Order: sequence, then C-alpha cells, then structure tokens
Amino acid sequence: MAGNRGTRRQFLKKTVTVLGATVPMEQIAEAQAQTVATESRAIVAALGDTIIPTDGLGYPGYRRLEARGISTQVLNILRRLDRVSPADLTLFNTSAQAALGKPFVDLDEAGRAAYLEAIFGETASLTAKLDAATIASLRKTLQLARDRVFTVFYRNFPYDHVDRDESGAPIPNQPHEIFQIKTGDLVTGWDIAGYPGPLTWEEEEERRNHFKQIYWQEEA
Repeated sequence: MAGNRGTRRQFLKKTVTVLGATVPMEQIAEAQAQTVATESRAIVAALGDTIIPTDGLGYPGYRRLEARGISTQVLNILRRLDRVSPADLTLFNTSAQAALGKPFVDLDEAGRAAYLEAIFGETASLTAKLDAATIASLRKTLQLARDRVFTVFYRNFPYDHVDRDESGAPIPNQPHEIFQIKTGDLVTGWDIAGYPGPLTWEEEEERRNHFKQIYWQEEA
C-alpha cells in the first residue's frame, strides 16, 4: 500500500486532470505564464497609447509601433530593471474599476487619461475609494512605466540597436566608422522629436571643413 501511495504522489506531481484530459504540470505552468505575460503586455500597451497617443498622420504615436513589439520591450525593461511585477500591473489595471467603473485596459482614451491624472493628482475620486498604500503603488508603477515608454519610444525604436563584438564594443556598419542607425521609412520617435540621428560621413566632412576655416591645428 505504501508503494501505491508513493506512486500516486509521484503521478500527481507530474500531471493534473482537466476536463477528463491528462495535462503535464509543465504545460499548465507554461500556459499560466503566457496568460500573465499577455495580460501584462496589454496593460503596458494601453499605458503607452495613453502616454504617447496617436494624433492623426502628423503625430503617429506609440500604438503604431505595437506590431514591432514595443510593449514587449518596455515590459521586459520594467521587469528586469525596475522590478515591476505582474501583480503590480494587475493592481494598476483593476484599481481603475474602483475609481472609474472599468479596468484600465477597458477604458476609452479619455477614461485612461483621467485615471492617470487622478493617480498623479490624488483626486477625491481616487482617495475616496483606494487606500494610501494602493495609491502609492499605482503612482510608482505609473512613474516607472512612463519613463520606460518615453525612453524606448524616443530612442528610435525599433531601430535602436547596433551590432556589437564579443567584448561588447559597437561595430560600425558604414565606412569611416559611421553608424547608420535608422534603416527604414518607419516614422520613429527621432522623427517626431526632430532628431536626424548620427552624422553621416559627408556631414562630418562638411563640419570639419567649416571649423578649419575658423581655427584648425594639426596634431604634431
């Protein structure tokens, strides 16, 4: 009998029966992790779209880069560097229901903006329904998310990486040790901010010649 009990325990550790189907515990855990990641990414996506909204053709905002994986990158940074947990994001999402009647991801654009303003301003609509500790957590999550959204977006995402060698040094992809960062026609944060990117070789030569006419001293 003891041997049978041991066998059962081993079996239950490895499998669980759901609706008559035997599913390995590893698959259950993986499915749960994927669900949490999807929900967290949706919250980050709604935050990004609220913080950097799209305003017609002249200002294509955060949402347009969703297909390129911008929310995945922002979420990864929030988790790894800022230690923002799925529970923090879930609290941020569900607390909107107490204040505005719907979770954050289900609010319209005006509702999401009102929620963010209420968190920063600690309006009566928020303080009357949420305790101080919850509001402090919401503000911390919002501040970290806002910083990461701005950083990733205005760092030229998705053209924000260069190849590096084994030591981590960047590898120029143009002659004369020039970096061509932006390689497509997609409008990025650089375009919206009016930043043209690193100088080309021709631009460097033009500026070098300009300053030669002002003052120039060759190295000995």
